[in-house]
Amino acid sequence: MSQLRGPRLPALSATAGVTAAVWGNLAGALLQMVEESDILVALTDLEGKVLVWNPALARLTGCPGCDGVGRDLADWLVDRGVSDLADVMREVGRTGLAVRRELRLPGCAGDTAAAAFDVMPVRDAGGVAEAIVAVGHDLTALRGLQSQVLHAEKLASVGQLAAGVAHEINNPLTSVQMCVEAVLRKGTMAIEGRVANLFEPNDVERLRRIQEGAERIRRFTRELVAYARPPGREVETVDLSEVVEHALSFCEPVLFAAKAQLVRDLSSDLPKTRLVRDHIMQVVTNLVSNAAQSLSDGGGQVVVRTYRASSSALGLEVSDNGEGICEEDRPRVFEPFFTTKPAGRGTGLGLSVVRDIVLAHGGRIDFAANPGGGTSFTVTLPLVSERVGSAQPQQ
Repeated sequence: MSQLRGPRLPALSATAGVTAAVWGNLAGALLQMVEESDILVALTDLEGKVLVWNPALARLTGCPGCDGVGRDLADWLVDRGVSDLADVMREVGRTGLAVRRELRLPGCAGDTAAAAFDVMPVRDAGGVAEAIVAVGHDLTALRGLQSQVLHAEKLASVGQLAAGVAHEINNPLTSVQMCVEAVLRKGTMAIEGRVANLFEPNDVERLRRIQEGAERIRRFTRELVAYARPPGREVETVDLSEVVEHALSFCEPVLFAAKAQLVRDLSSDLPKTRLVRDHIMQVVTNLVSNAAQSLSDGGGQVVVRTYRASSSALGLEVSDNGEGICEEDRPRVFEPFFTTKPAGRGTGLGLSVVRDIVLAHGGRIDFAANPGGGTSFTVTLPLVSERVGSAQPQQ
């Protein structure tokens, strides 16, 4: 969360060289900007009553200002299903601290819009807060394009995992086929009268293996289809280690193909935080896939760790003992479309997407060479409470 300084209403008599007429012209220009520009402006009093809801906000949300002025902002927006803006403005009024957030708004077509807002107290010449103002801009189209890029990267990673997927499905299928053949052969012989028509413990065991193999295939394919779906953007209260563990289930094929040994070091006592689950899963799969693909032909080790980074942050680290990143490539690691992989093995968007997701959550990503070889990527995510947790992460 970025802390900003709330504006103060200027004391005209104390401002040398600026006449009341100049301030009047400036005030007029600001009012014209509020009315005619695409900037989103909302103003409430300290009790949360709407004082200003400008035309740009009305166009984006389909909520005319004339319907809201004088009403409690929270009640007005709750009626339309999304109260993020009211929650944050109320928080700023309570703490007196300005914030910058990406928030959801009700969309004019009954959907949900996205906007980035600076929310701050408006203070008089003596520094006393008199109202709360939110000034922002529409991010709906941009977030839609980013979701498409993220989805394309996920589909590309699914394609890269194709060989491992075949192995993951082939193992249980082989077991199913062998057990079916054994039970079928015995059943055929029983029908022909060549053996007694009796079930034996071995037959029950074979049927159990068939059931387990089929369930394994069903679970894997279901999760793979869920992973390949367009990503959601809903913020949830989650356990970071649980999200990481779920993401690692998709990494088994690429780890197998790279002959990589996966070492999990996931903290079991992390406090829950607010984040977009699908996006953090994408961070994990991209980092683990990169780590696995950096290993030599003989394989190696990939270590995934979650931990408490500080009183206000959680940490995620993915390290490997692979070839590492050469010095000349280090400045370009997070550039879109930059890759050192052979043609057809990477889009060059993996680490760029990871960086954008982490920054959108208000976090930080760093990387460093390991003393014994390889690379460690460290992600630090802010610990977000429920209090204003409905707000979306901001890029």
